[in-house]
Amino acid sequence: MNVMRKIIGVLAVLLICTAFVGAGAAASAGYSDATITPSTSLSPGQTVTGVFKISLPSGSISDTDTLTFSSPLENVKWEIKVFKGEANKNSQNPATTMTGSSKPNIPYKPSMFAIYYDEQDVTLVVSFSGTVPSSSKGTSISVANVLCSNSKVGSYTTPSQKVYNPAEFSTNLANLNKDITTTEQRISTYAAYGIDTAAATQNIASAKTKASAAQSAGSNDIITANANLEAGEAFITNAERTLALAGLKAANANIVSIDKAADTLYERGWSKEAQYLETKVTSMKYSYDSLAATYNGGGNPDTAKLDTLIKDSYTVINQANEYLEKSKVPAIVKILPFILIGVAVAGAVVGIVFLIRRRRANSWDELG
Repeated sequence: MNVMRKIIGVLAVLLICTAFVGAGAAASAGYSDATITPSTSLSPGQTVTGVFKISLPSGSISDTDTLTFSSPLENVKWEIKVFKGEANKNSQNPATTMTGSSKPNIPYKPSMFAIYYDEQDVTLVVSFSGTVPSSSKGTSISVANVLCSNSKVGSYTTPSQKVYNPAEFSTNLANLNKDITTTEQRISTYAAYGIDTAAATQNIASAKTKASAAQSAGSNDIITANANLEAGEAFITNAERTLALAGLKAANANIVSIDKAADTLYERGWSKEAQYLETKVTSMKYSYDSLAATYNGGGNPDTAKLDTLIKDSYTVINQANEYLEKSKVPAIVKILPFILIGVAVAGAVVGIVFLIRRRRANSWDELG
């Protein structure tokens, strides 16, 4: 009987847990991230398209709520496909399709009655297209914005995108070429230390190709030119990042070796030299940890600080190796030359004294 009660109790707990899991798995209102083309920087006159979903679970909106769509793009076209339940283009046709258009930042408000279904989940697939206005050059824009009057759904704004200013093309191209030259110089410096710079070199080669393509397109095809500028800048960023990783690995290896060298020097009685190395290790570790944290966080470490760390690590490792080499020689060997010189000098003095005495003795005999 007790066993049966325990089984019933366990089943009851499982049923309760299942109920909670089911409740937790219920759909929530909200927006999917938009897929925007192009997803990088933009140019005036460029066509932009995008698509995203809006999930509206049962009870999240009513026929009195409103959805307002707006965009800074010109000649914006909106298409909203309404699906009952979850949208699945492969197996389900939209229940309703609404279209509309708007001027820059003029809201488009579709009829909520058309997307409202009693006690039923609804999914909207929103597509839009428009042209980047000239007035946005030199700024950043979010190409689509949505506002729902119901707080359960809330609002959504696409990520900000930079809009190139055509008048700044020559300056932007010059800056890209300058960055290429600067990074190439750093690559040469790292390679001279023996650091693997293959990945960074490959990215620089790609950046050069994009810079050349941007120059060829020029202001006559500013959209293509700016797209190549953006790609070139991305390759520079990748080159810096791969170079940072290679440099941090090399610096860390040197720091570890220097630390071990200090321990060895202490064992050999070279305390002064070991303390010097320990001081350097402490300073370099602090710098390394800070730079590595930036890299691990997805950023590119400060190039000047990283270059200094790498230079210091190689300078100190060379000093450490020199100390280790010298400390291998026993102390007696070091002073042996001085001992030999002392013995030679003493022997010479004894020889001179002996000769003087002998000469004097001979003189006495002659006077005898």
